[in-house]
Amino acid sequence: MTTTTIGYLFTSTRGTITLAVPCEPCRAFHWHGAGTAERPLHVPGDVTDRASHCHNGNDYSAIRISAEPYRPDWVTPRRGQFSTAYRRHLEVAR
Repeated sequence: MTTTTIGYLFTSTRGTITLAVPCEPCRAFHWHGAGTAERPLHVPGDVTDRASHCHNGNDYSAIRISAEPYRPDWVTPRRGQFSTAYRRHLEVAR
């Protein structure tokens, strides 16, 4: 069975594109390289074949790229934990 999670693309100041994948067990984001601004590997709506398994319990095997970009204010500064704003966003998206 395939379990799909939502990932968010964002661009760094160096021009690289990163895929941020929320991890509920870790209460943080896992990061994957996703290309550069000039040659992105993924676009919103894509489902990647990047299996990502977390030793704390995530077992999703595909990542769907969200149309909405990643927002740093979804994460609190303390150890990168999810903010309540992000949790509200997830509830609305479901």
